[in-house]
Amino acid sequence: MLNTLYIKNYALIDEIEIGFSRGLTILSGETGAGKSIIVGALGLLMGEKARISEVRSGEELCIVEGRLTPPEGHTVYGLLKARGIPVDQNEGIIVRRIVSRKDGGSKSFINSIQVTMKDLHDVMSALVDIHGQHEHQSLLVVKNHLGLLDRYGKLSEELEDFKNTYGRMEEIRKQIEDTRMDESEKLRRIDLLRYSINEIESASLEEGEDTALEDEYEVLKNYEKIFEAISKAYHYLKEGENSSVDLLDKAVLELGLVSEYSDVIKRALSELENAKLIIDEISYELKNYIESIEYEPGKIDRILGRLEQIKLLKKKYGKTIGEIKNYLENCKKELEEIELSDEILEKLQREYGEVVKEVCKKAAQLSARRRVAARMLEDRISEELKYIGMPKARFKVDIRYRETEEGLCEIDGKKYEVGPDGLDRVEFLFSANEGEPLLPLRNIASGGELSRVMLAVKSVLGEIDPITTFIFDEIDAGIGGRVSWAVGKRLKELSKIKQVICITHQAQIASRGELNIKVEKITRDGRSITRVKVLDEKEKTEEIARMISGEKITEAAKAQADQMIREAEKI
Repeated sequence: MLNTLYIKNYALIDEIEIGFSRGLTILSGETGAGKSIIVGALGLLMGEKARISEVRSGEELCIVEGRLTPPEGHTVYGLLKARGIPVDQNEGIIVRRIVSRKDGGSKSFINSIQVTMKDLHDVMSALVDIHGQHEHQSLLVVKNHLGLLDRYGKLSEELEDFKNTYGRMEEIRKQIEDTRMDESEKLRRIDLLRYSINEIESASLEEGEDTALEDEYEVLKNYEKIFEAISKAYHYLKEGENSSVDLLDKAVLELGLVSEYSDVIKRALSELENAKLIIDEISYELKNYIESIEYEPGKIDRILGRLEQIKLLKKKYGKTIGEIKNYLENCKKELEEIELSDEILEKLQREYGEVVKEVCKKAAQLSARRRVAARMLEDRISEELKYIGMPKARFKVDIRYRETEEGLCEIDGKKYEVGPDGLDRVEFLFSANEGEPLLPLRNIASGGELSRVMLAVKSVLGEIDPITTFIFDEIDAGIGGRVSWAVGKRLKELSKIKQVICITHQAQIASRGELNIKVEKITRDGRSITRVKVLDEKEKTEEIARMISGEKITEAAKAQADQMIREAEKI
């Protein structure tokens, strides 16, 4: 619901803040007091175009801010998440619009995050409808009509089942497109794949081969240095005069003569014997290593050639030998798929033909259910229109198919387009008077007439409509007496399931308010300003009496106003 509306420097408003109730809020006041200005400010929050003339004379900035608390699980939370806008369901949403006189531009914010006008419109349109002369009313958007009809007919399960089948059909269609290619492209791709496979396989790559070759190249490149160093080391350790082994043997012999006299000598003797074994082992390993090196003319060139071959393959097919082998497997798989593509394509086309039949069957069944729901909706809304003083009005749910040569679904020899929502294109049509043609809702000229039509539709669809706040402006234009009383009753009943804000001049409607707010125009410091006042019980009675008797409030008017309020409270 809309909790508060803050307006600063907008038209005649210097600064006001209005708090709204959950039920029916009534805004009233004399003509020219500024009720329509408040609706205009709300329009800015809905994404309407800003005008420099709306900024209060002498001021640089106009600010309009609304605080809203959508119910848990409302679709608006998904819209906000998709746009990266943080929201706490306990805190709600703060929407702000700032208009600058300097450049005529405006900025929009949701929870302090600057957003585009489209984002502002999309988010607010999911929560609020303003019914009057306002293009952003959700019921004037034709694409919303199908969803409302489906919710009214309780067709969510049938629609979901159809969407799943339609989605499967689209997946198969995409597979067919991916599988199908022209013959010349197919032959080119086969040649390329075969060349790549042959080049990689003929190289007979082994995991770690490149690292091993690089190590071997380093050894062979420095073979003379390595051979000389190992030979000298072996000589010093094992074979030379006074080698390490000979000297250790002498040391061991000397210590062995006196080891029985001291534990320290015994430990030293043991360590020297171990050292001798280690030197023997190292000497053996060095000798074997130098003998194992296969140094022969031309081997370095062969190693460099192999490394160059591997480098080229890495450049073309992957950064490592493992990646090259993975590329090889993918090539083999793709080649097999292409070579079998005709067979696969034929199978997919058979599957596609079967699922198209299923899609068309389910689309036709869903359409039939929609037509039944449409007739019921027409009857309900027609009754509502009669109740609120439009006995000659007609409301129709127009359901049509789009005929096209490329249509997938054939009915009575004609082909029709089918989409993710089925065959149907749905639009609500209306005719105010007998003999006049049915026209789209957006063609209704009168703001008051349009508001009453919307009230009739919302009275029927209110529980299934995801919008939480309905604002009715000019709903009482051209009506009075019994019709005003009926309109007021419907507004009160609608307010039990939705937040309803109504601007009215009719006492019969105003008496239904759970919260009554008076809009006044006063003069301050030589300037006209609009202000608002929440009315207590006594003030509410006086305001309704003013609507009845005019500027001079009589006791009879007060008594009548009091009677109206008591009767309204019974509903």
